[in-house]
Amino acid sequence: MNLFEQAKAIARRTGRPQDGIAFIEQRASEADAEANLIVARWLLYGSDRPRDPVAARRHLEIAAARESTEAVRLLANLTAAGIGSEPDTAKAIAMLEQVADRDAAAAAQLALLPRMMSDAEALGAKREKLSADPSIELVRQLLLPAEREYITGAAGPVLKPSFVYEPGAEQGKADPIRKSEGAAFLPHDEDLVIQALNRRLALVTETTVEQREALYVIRYLPREEYRPHFDALPGLANQRSKTAICYLNDEYEGGATSFPDLGLSVRGAAGDVLVFNNIDSREGPDPRLRHAGEAVTSGIKWIATRWIRQRPHDPYEIG
Repeated sequence: MNLFEQAKAIARRTGRPQDGIAFIEQRASEADAEANLIVARWLLYGSDRPRDPVAARRHLEIAAARESTEAVRLLANLTAAGIGSEPDTAKAIAMLEQVADRDAAAAAQLALLPRMMSDAEALGAKREKLSADPSIELVRQLLLPAEREYITGAAGPVLKPSFVYEPGAEQGKADPIRKSEGAAFLPHDEDLVIQALNRRLALVTETTVEQREALYVIRYLPREEYRPHFDALPGLANQRSKTAICYLNDEYEGGATSFPDLGLSVRGAAGDVLVFNNIDSREGPDPRLRHAGEAVTSGIKWIATRWIRQRPHDPYEIG
């Protein structure tokens, strides 16, 4: 039984969740690597305490000193992104190099990073205008095959049924119009490869990384779909101004992205990215941008979606 399961057993036995938390915290104070990793994640998520990336880094450093390669990878993520410290990509890469001989995930990042598409190549990608007003365009071959494979591989083990979050709500609920599984990569989960992809999406959408929500990878099995909906959400003070949908594979039938009010249906090839505006000239939701992910009829469809806000946005915030 791992440490977290032991903590849950204690909480069930006493009927006091705080007893399980205290057990983990006590083990962390004794320099237990697993406990320090758990506390670090609590501090990064801010689920039961205020978010504190600086304190999280201290716990990760203890776990890393105790040979936790997962802690080293998380530290590298934070270091490259400048979370709890000044951003330092070279230092983050050096951290990964220290554990690459015994950590496949670190080795995979180091192997892919030098082979990723450059900014110049991304800016030179062919762009196909599908609609001028509202603006909808397809950026051709913006993700390389190895990059697409990396994203699906990273998301696969952490997929969960898709939920919907309403402004101000702390808990998600089953999405009534979407049947799929997804994985959100919050800033501390964004490794160096995903950070590079986020920068690329910001570049081609003429936005900044700071405007993004968490990258959301979605898998649709046969008969799964996302029925017509709007990405702009009622009540958002900082609205979703743009959407970027990355097509990660094309070994499926059906599953087109359709805009029923525009008579437009898009079937992007693997590596293409569909970019469209969600708001009108008055910065309100554009009623023409209702769209759907049509049902997959065979095979499995993978996409990665980036919802982009009008202004800088904290991906940990729901609303």
